[in-house]
Amino acid sequence: MSAPRVLEGVRDKWDRTPLRVRLTAAVLVLVAGSLILISVSTILALHSYFLGTVDDELRTQLTSWSPDTFDPEYDEDSDEAPGLRPEQYVFSLVSPTGSRHDRPDDRADYPLFTYDQLAAANGEAFTALSADGATRWRVLGLPGSEVGSKYEDYEPEEHNLDADSYYVLSYKLSHFDKTVAGLVWVDLLIGAGVLAGLAAIGVGLVRASLSPLRQIENTAAMIAAGNYSRRVPDHDPSTEVGRVGRAINSMLTKVEGAIRAREWSEQRAHDSEERMREFIADASHELRTPLTSVRGYAELVRTNPQMPEADRQQYVGQIEEAAKRMGLLVGDLLHLARLGQERPVETEPVDLAVLGHEAVAAHAVMAEGHEFRFSCVPGPSTVVAADRARMRQVLDNLLSNAVRHTPEGTSIGVEVAAEDDTVRLTVADDGPGMTPETAERVFERFFRSDSVNHPGSGLGLAIVAAIVKAHGGTVKVDSEPGEGTVFTVVLNAEPPAAEFTGSGE
Repeated sequence: MSAPRVLEGVRDKWDRTPLRVRLTAAVLVLVAGSLILISVSTILALHSYFLGTVDDELRTQLTSWSPDTFDPEYDEDSDEAPGLRPEQYVFSLVSPTGSRHDRPDDRADYPLFTYDQLAAANGEAFTALSADGATRWRVLGLPGSEVGSKYEDYEPEEHNLDADSYYVLSYKLSHFDKTVAGLVWVDLLIGAGVLAGLAAIGVGLVRASLSPLRQIENTAAMIAAGNYSRRVPDHDPSTEVGRVGRAINSMLTKVEGAIRAREWSEQRAHDSEERMREFIADASHELRTPLTSVRGYAELVRTNPQMPEADRQQYVGQIEEAAKRMGLLVGDLLHLARLGQERPVETEPVDLAVLGHEAVAAHAVMAEGHEFRFSCVPGPSTVVAADRARMRQVLDNLLSNAVRHTPEGTSIGVEVAAEDDTVRLTVADDGPGMTPETAERVFERFFRSDSVNHPGSGLGLAIVAAIVKAHGGTVKVDSEPGEGTVFTVVLNAEPPAAEFTGSGE
């Protein structure tokens, strides 16, 4: 496998490693490198210092050397030991011919060196090994002219020494090597302990430091699952995590807004489509009966040319009634369709008290069999911002509905009252009332109770609800069987600046 592929594989594996593992590993590598650098520097400094001390000692001893430097009676524990320790030092005489004489002469681990090595060292100490290679010696050789003043006394004639001969003093480094080896082991053990402790502490610290990132990860997972209202917990904005969290929360707010807007738009389109389907189905159902009547009467007139004129006029009158009914139905449907577009209505100041009084007076003339009354609760102004014609239509539809569904002699009352920042319009009757099931559906298009038989299209109250909604108000019904019916319309007393302005149909 080529080197680039190996590096690429290592890089891929590193990229797939969790961040907390990478951070811990990076810290441990840096600390391990620092410990190694400190240990090596310490050992090298100790090695240099010790060898320098040994070299100075060797030079001092050698330049002042005398035949009695090695005492055969040397006692290591004696404070008065006059010479060098024989087990640590070896004194050698090396002639240019290669002959060598050592003192003491009973050592088995003498250092190995030659005259040429001494000459090449040029009076500087160097390290030599013993014959078995197990012991290191520090060796310093000086020409006879540089050795202590008594060196002539140690020149037996049989040695044939001259001024070019080297006087050599060697020091055994076994104690130093053991010290260095012990220091290496101490460094290894301490370093391993430090790395182990740091790894244990570092994992906890890294985990705690990365907990905000895990919170961000969990929040992102919840948002991906559909919980768009979730947000990243707040942290100090002076920190990186705090700034990232704030930016993410800002982004999430915009994303949630866009998603909510899209969902609302989709739901609105779906609801609009459903309403359109219901509208078409209901309109088709309502138009089917008058169309069938028109077609039947027309077919009857066409196929009976000898029909008496009186009958013909009767059938033509039935056709006209069905056509009028279809016209009214189509007009109501068109009105509902325009209101369903939710376009702003054209508004003006309208006093509901005046409008209610006019509507009650008009219906009292048309429905003489019912009792009408009007009342206005004294208090704040009952003026609202509204389309006058449409609000009159609301009153007319509510009053017509009360007349149509109650027997003669029923009392119908209209009350207008201002409450806080709203105006309340109430149309109540003491008629037979409605069941809860009927009251729940009275504002639906084309709804007609099975218990009531009347010629209405079932659009009057639907138009009331649509007009009130277009004006930003609410309408509700309260009714119980045998206790009458109360319709309540609530509108804003103060016109909102933007909602009630604009051009209408």
